[in-house]
Amino acid sequence: MNMCFKPLYRAIRRYTDIVEGAAVSASLLCLAHCLALPLLLLMLPGIVGLFFRSEAFHAVALALVLPPALAAFWLGYRRHGARRPALLGVAGMGCLIAALVPGVEEQGETALTVAGSLLLVAAHGMNWRLRSHGPDTLP
Repeated sequence: MNMCFKPLYRAIRRYTDIVEGAAVSASLLCLAHCLALPLLLLMLPGIVGLFFRSEAFHAVALALVLPPALAAFWLGYRRHGARRPALLGVAGMGCLIAALVPGVEEQGETALTVAGSLLLVAAHGMNWRLRSHGPDTLP
């Protein structure tokens, strides 16, 4: 081999080693992905089901529901002045909070959660109607 080509040969060899290493790494990642994905998909319903039935889910859902509900009822009251939607909404929120009290049986928790959700939906509908059309639209 000619001496003037030796540095070029080393550079090409280093570059080839890097490319080959990247290709092998990508292939190994692909293999791990292909082996792990079916296992994750098989486990996902169980993991999700456990979370949705846990107390943590209800606490997270409540934390996500309460702030915007309170803001909506406050802003609605400031706009139309009717207390009924806010009182109905507070009753719904109270049911959702009561469902999380330790010692409440599963049937009671379900009943409180459904009642609270229905009260909130009705209150938000009433609040929206009053904000959009005025106080004379309520029965």
